Amino acid sequence: MEETLKTRAERAYELLEKLSFTRVSCSEEETRAAEMLKAEAEKNGVPASIETFEASCGIVKEARLKVLEPYEKEYEVTGYIRSDSTPPDGLELDFVYAENGLPQNLVGCEGKAILVNGRVTYRMYERLQKAKPAAIIGFSGGVTDRNEETDLDIRKLRETYAGAFGSNVLLNLRASDALELVARGAKKVRVTVKAESFDGVSRNVLCEIPGTEFPDEIVSFGAHYDSVYFSKGAYDNMSGSVIIMEMLRYFKANPPRRTVRFHWYGSEEQGLLGSKAWTKAHEDELSKHVLMINVDVAAPVLGSEQVITMGTEAMTSYVDGMMKELGKAAEVKTDIYSSDSVPFADKGVPAINFCRFGAHGAAFIHERRDDLAYGYMNAEALGKTLDIVMEFSKRVINAPVFPIERKISDEIKDKVDKYLFRKK
Repeated sequence: MEETLKTRAERAYELLEKLSFTRVSCSEEETRAAEMLKAEAEKNGVPASIETFEASCGIVKEARLKVLEPYEKEYEVTGYIRSDSTPPDGLELDFVYAENGLPQNLVGCEGKAILVNGRVTYRMYERLQKAKPAAIIGFSGGVTDRNEETDLDIRKLRETYAGAFGSNVLLNLRASDALELVARGAKKVRVTVKAESFDGVSRNVLCEIPGTEFPDEIVSFGAHYDSVYFSKGAYDNMSGSVIIMEMLRYFKANPPRRTVRFHWYGSEEQGLLGSKAWTKAHEDELSKHVLMINVDVAAPVLGSEQVITMGTEAMTSYVDGMMKELGKAAEVKTDIYSSDSVPFADKGVPAINFCRFGAHGAAFIHERRDDLAYGYMNAEALGKTLDIVMEFSKRVINAPVFPIERKISDEIKDKVDKYLFRKK
């Protein structure tokens, strides 16, 4: 007798509890999570393998920011991973608040320490590097955050940034401290960073269930299993990882007409590195892939189901019609989604993203509250996304004729190009 949704959801949630620990790119914990996922697949009768790939990493041994004029005070900061280092005694620099880093903000900033609003984006970094500052400072959080309840983000200068525009000294501080720096009129600072950059090893977990009738048509499930610093990554995205494990259980017990792949990607949080590495290494077989199904974030009690397609409008209409027929409350739209579906769409493979986004203030990502202990996730809510993914997957994977055209619209191609910084 087929298992109930409640049974599947509770089992998936139990696995989620086991795997909810911080799993940063290239760390021992990421490796441990990969081995646990591999073991779980094999426990269910599906041989699995781990493919390693290089991922840019680094360590910051020292990061300091001290205001020298018109007052003296040292602020807690973190250095960006893969930041340049300063001389051991640091750099004494004039300080400028450059807001959003517009060209007008950056006049006369060469050789200075500049503070910009929030996170340094790709296009902002391009402008900043043209201005040739000696150090770049961003900030995170909100001005009313309590230090004892929040963590100071550890950020990374991604290889796409440095490769295009070069490296620099980069720091991050709290929003409340950024406010004080500007409000008190800081004029001169000392910046000190001691950092090392290197390539580490990350891992993708892979397995396959061959199709009984159409083995050369492949549907690929994907979810990333890594997390960011300070976060146990239950919501983002071990929730998606355990959902596709339930898909593996189902299709092992009910052999699919088409070949089904299961991929758990490492280092997604560092720029989709796992899925990029996999699509690059396996480009010769991508012509057989007819669809990529990605699950990224699920299980908040207060939330709503979202289905984001990366193919054609016809694909979106098909999926929307199916949701209505099944009576599944899900908002369906065509758009890019910042996850492991992007490298597949970039290679011409249609992709679909299943997510359960938290209602306003009811779910947390990239911070310490992405943790089951905070109580905003449960098995019943996880089951809502699991149910939608399973009902959709059973239909398309076992359809007599595959119902989704292997085509990416010009609109999505353009958005992918912009996402991958190929065009503005």
